[in-house]
Amino acid sequence: MRYLVFGDVHGNRWALEAVLERGRELGAELYLFLGDLLGYGPAPLECVRLLHPLETQGELAWVAGNHELVVRGDFDATGYTAEAQATLQWTRDQVWADPVAWEFVRGAQLITKVRTGGGVVWLTHDSLADPSCGRYHRLPQNAQAELDTLAAREGRVCFYGHTHRLRVEFGRNGTVLLAMLAAHEGAGRDPRPLPLPAGELAWIGVGSVGFPTNAQRRAEFLILDDTTWMLEKYAIAYPREQAQEQTRTVLTGPCGAEVAERIARWL
Repeated sequence: MRYLVFGDVHGNRWALEAVLERGRELGAELYLFLGDLLGYGPAPLECVRLLHPLETQGELAWVAGNHELVVRGDFDATGYTAEAQATLQWTRDQVWADPVAWEFVRGAQLITKVRTGGGVVWLTHDSLADPSCGRYHRLPQNAQAELDTLAAREGRVCFYGHTHRLRVEFGRNGTVLLAMLAAHEGAGRDPRPLPLPAGELAWIGVGSVGFPTNAQRRAEFLILDDTTWMLEKYAIAYPREQAQEQTRTVLTGPCGAEVAERIARWL
């Protein structure tokens, strides 16, 4: 089975459409999403409409990100940036007024277990050890705690989002080994997939679809092949200028021109 693994769309439907299309070209059969479908971007309902049919068909497993939790009312946005607060209020109004979107967002869990042909995979937005803590993963000791929790939950791999970074840490013989993930940006399949050896645990950051931090601002995603336990890494171009134009058009009214412009530049 080939799984498309992705996260942090943030209302950028143009990037999401490009990733889903490329994933299908690469033979993706099931979809694992790490949260933050909403927030910042100008197309939250369109993003829900792209993923909702996959969930209905049993092809999507996903977890809520911190932006979904704010939209649901589980958290408030105190301490968030001005851009996050303004767009989340607007996004919340959009989602609450749409019954399908509201049910989709309301149903997401904080962590999810996926049974594959070669072992258990866990999904979380920010932490498996402390779900919804909102902390960014930076330090090796944090990875050790996550790997210990993964082992306790009898998993082989845990994918996470939140950081907008492609990154993997392996648990090997009581030590943590960091491997940065270099994404394939050309045609065809990744020629240098990363092996996920049996007997090793892996804590894997999936980058970002809608707000990538790479220099070219290319949408990032992974493909997990559970027949070979290889991890393919991708970064692809999407219609960024169109997304920026729509961000300014849609968000200027409800959120202000300065907020809309800053978000457009981040895409």
